[in-house]
Amino acid sequence: MVCVGICAGVGVCSGQTAAGQQALGSVQGRVVQEAGGLGIRKVLVQLQGENTDVRQEYTTTTDATGQFRIEGVPPGMYSLTITRAGFVAVKGKAEEATITVVAGEDVTGLVYKMEATGVIVGKITEADGDPLQGVTVWVKRVAKSGEPSLDTNGPTEGDAGEETTNDLGEYRIANLKAGQYIVQAQAHGMGPVPDPAEKGKQKDRAIYALTYYPGTLEMRQASPVQVTPGGTAIANFGVVTSGAYRVSGTVLVEGNPRNMQMFLVSGTGQTEAQGLGEGGKFEFQNILPGTYVAQIVDMGSAGEGKVPTAQTRMIASPIVVSDADVTGLQLQAEAGGSVNGKVRMGDEEKLDWTKLEVTLVRVVEGRELPQMMEIGALGGTVGLMEDGSFEFKDVAGATYQVAIVAQSDTFRDYYVKSVTQDGREVTDTGFRVSGETTLDVVMSAKGASIEGTVINSQGQVVAGTTVVSMPGSGKLGRPDSYQLEKTDASGHFVMRGMNPGTYVVVALDGLQEDVRKAEFFQKYGEKGVTVDLDEGDRKSITVGLEEKVTGP
Repeated sequence: MVCVGICAGVGVCSGQTAAGQQALGSVQGRVVQEAGGLGIRKVLVQLQGENTDVRQEYTTTTDATGQFRIEGVPPGMYSLTITRAGFVAVKGKAEEATITVVAGEDVTGLVYKMEATGVIVGKITEADGDPLQGVTVWVKRVAKSGEPSLDTNGPTEGDAGEETTNDLGEYRIANLKAGQYIVQAQAHGMGPVPDPAEKGKQKDRAIYALTYYPGTLEMRQASPVQVTPGGTAIANFGVVTSGAYRVSGTVLVEGNPRNMQMFLVSGTGQTEAQGLGEGGKFEFQNILPGTYVAQIVDMGSAGEGKVPTAQTRMIASPIVVSDADVTGLQLQAEAGGSVNGKVRMGDEEKLDWTKLEVTLVRVVEGRELPQMMEIGALGGTVGLMEDGSFEFKDVAGATYQVAIVAQSDTFRDYYVKSVTQDGREVTDTGFRVSGETTLDVVMSAKGASIEGTVINSQGQVVAGTTVVSMPGSGKLGRPDSYQLEKTDASGHFVMRGMNPGTYVVVALDGLQEDVRKAEFFQKYGEKGVTVDLDEGDRKSITVGLEEKVTGP
């Protein structure tokens, strides 16, 4: 259910009846399809209010033309939601969604838009084509950057879905917004039954691995599935089997290990968790090859009637699993801390800081690591207070960089000019969290910009392709150095709010790789267009389209 209207407080002293009671009002409007404007019937319309005495709720449905009317509404504060199977609400501007109910008056002219949802169907099989029953299939809509969107409050309506395959290996996930989706499947159990003819020849344990459509272990190599309004997309693929290995050892940590959970997360998306044993011992079975980051979540102990507060501790060294068990590890859990500070404008310009968020991105050994956002405490995002201040509590001990995030185009030309810790510049290098960390973040409205056109080898403009900027040094840069934009119908793109420096800009058909990895620069760095930017610069370039590359 998507909230499409939040009201503001209104005075209720007018419109009194003769008996001294407040006159009632009404709310009426129409629900239409975003494409074409046709009315949608049988939409459930719910009006919820929060007056001082009692929470009130009113419900109706739209008629054949999409019209609705709710009578007998007292003045007060209200929100309106619309739901209908096969459709998803299209969010409008906040100022257009405001509802004010005044005593004795009607609220009219409300128009809400909905978009028909699509469906993804498919069949999951083993390598030999036999169907797999009981496989969990997830889909998640791809954000502008090419990554599945992460939302700490969970996905919004129509952005994701989950189903389990039937006895024919089939699945169907409905009510999805239009857009591109990453599809992944996890078969449960050890793996395929070994072929008797291969008895004695298999030295590794084989398990079903988390597999992305069209059949890869790497999310970066997944092919997005396009969902159209009212359409049905098909994604058939087989799950991949892989050798699996044991990872065991001891974590050296203060406190009671039996109150602690250990998490392993790989760049491919595999996440494993288990409780620590006596003395901090752990043993993970069936771990796929890859590089993992580990963290310890200490639930601690709480008194009677109290909820324990989780504390997160980081394992500094990544765990690398290749083609053998990894045993006898001695891991040190590092103490974390808090990160607080204040964001300000260098020229003392006054901003509505509540429209901005600050994000911590963990890095180590010159590269970004899996963020583990879904299990928390490795950086993350918090909103700014009215005075620009912010605070992260319980941040795992590690090295982080800062990025400022805005949801409004108002801040498109703003960039992070400086981040200092105890007077030391840490914008590019990042900063270490240990104990209490205080940052001073300075922003500027004089961000540079790059605009241009993408052409193919025949000199024709290319629409809908991805344009990427990356630091010209080839080394891991600050998060805002990496921008991804799509070309419009005329092959045009614009990148704004860029910090001064040297960049390489490339255009790719079918981006499936991590642009922050050194391998990406090695592959495309010499093929792109180099651009030098000073503060406030406006540069125009032409970029040649690179052919699609599906491998890492």
